[in-house]
Amino acid sequence: MLPRENVPAGGAALVALFLADLIVRTSYQIGKAPVLPVLAHGLGASPLLLGAIISVSTATGLFLKPLFGLLSDYRGRWIWLLTGTTLFTVIPCLYLFVERPSDLFMLRLVHGLSTAIYGPVTMAYIAAWRSEKAAEAFGWFGLARTASYILGPLVGGVALTFAAPETIYAATCFLSALAFIPTLYLRNADHIAIPQTWSVTGAVRSISSSRPLIVLAVIEGTTYVAIYAVKAFMPVMALVAGHQPLEIGTFLAIQEAANAVLRPPMGRLADRTRPVVPLLLGLGALAAGLLVLSAMGPTRFAMLTAALLIGGGQGAFGPATLSLVAGATPVQHLGLAFGSIGAIRNAGKIAGPIVAGALVSTMSYQASFASIAAIPLMIALWILCLSGTSLAIPASEAMRVQRVKAPRRGR
Repeated sequence: MLPRENVPAGGAALVALFLADLIVRTSYQIGKAPVLPVLAHGLGASPLLLGAIISVSTATGLFLKPLFGLLSDYRGRWIWLLTGTTLFTVIPCLYLFVERPSDLFMLRLVHGLSTAIYGPVTMAYIAAWRSEKAAEAFGWFGLARTASYILGPLVGGVALTFAAPETIYAATCFLSALAFIPTLYLRNADHIAIPQTWSVTGAVRSISSSRPLIVLAVIEGTTYVAIYAVKAFMPVMALVAGHQPLEIGTFLAIQEAANAVLRPPMGRLADRTRPVVPLLLGLGALAAGLLVLSAMGPTRFAMLTAALLIGGGQGAFGPATLSLVAGATPVQHLGLAFGSIGAIRNAGKIAGPIVAGALVSTMSYQASFASIAAIPLMIALWILCLSGTSLAIPASEAMRVQRVKAPRRGR
């Protein structure tokens, strides 16, 4: 274990991690929408291949997040944070050499490695630093990703009016390189001692046999099915109803803004009460937003109300579930736990549009959203039935969860 005086202060380390994540994810989102579809279309990609190009990076995380989380538990987190930052910086330069849609598909597959590393490693860092009451820290940290979802498409859209997609990708290389500054500051923040008895089979057995983690994986996966079903088909429903693209963009921006605003206070609520409280509030808000769209259709008022409810729901249950994962996991297996949960979340992101597409093909948009609303409602009912059992840390497991807090500077 590193000497305590060499470890950055907890608050400063969290800020450094926040800045690194904000920089690389904003850079990544700049090159994703609308720049990526424009590049793929210009290369002659068919609609089917274009969709595969856009979604394939998510599939990378689906399969590799648990692996990188596991490796960060075994070899240390900082080296993998540095590796992820390097990939975020170097890979965009390779877009300059893409000549065919198939090249772009393979490059997107590789580019997904960067987010597959950053996700579990950053979450494990925070869980290790904040051994108790981590939900608020997760809430503040989540603002980095939410801000990137807002800034990335905006900056990318403006940049397309002045430059070609390849030039924009080259510029994101330099932007991502700025993340090395906070990353290097975190060099001495990876201060978790690895037990001598640590083993891959033991880690996998510990995570796969944890009932709280299994419950949380189901919650995360199914909830993201509902969220990404809305992301995929709400714009289509609004377009069919005659709304302008600007209105649709406003809906999505309001949804992300509500998510961002509520994350820290909902995280604080989770810390001061129980994480199950904001978790249930979030699921209820998500279901209410879907039911508003179902009952009122794509009117301006309904879209605004649904945006606030769905975004607010995300902001409520996001920090709560992450806090529950941290509380149910021994410190030596945090990377694997967050990698596994992240993979399940990615599966939900992929399945959401597919489920919504199947529903829309057989019923109206409004009926489809009503059907999707049943997902968070059933999950909330399930949580109420399990509350105090499967979402609580068994006493024997809690005694094994030994964490090391980053001390304040000067101690």
